Amino acid sequence: MGTKNNPKNRVKSIEKKKFNGKEIEPAYYYGVHAGHGKYMAAKYAGSSQLVVDSSQRPMQWDEIN
Repeated sequence: MGTKNNPKNRVKSIEKKKFNGKEIEPAYYYGVHAGHGKYMAAKYAGSSQLVVDSSQRPMQWDEIN
């Protein structure tokens, strides 16, 4: 029997976002010096490489499905 106070019952199953078959995670992008502004961008999980579009501009986190 489970109770609401059992820590094992509090775990949520979170599906991570993927881009081109690789897991991604959010990262704060400060691109004011490049004229891009500042926003939450996407980066590949386990690295510091940003996810970029065809014009080599970092993609916003909300733009990725």
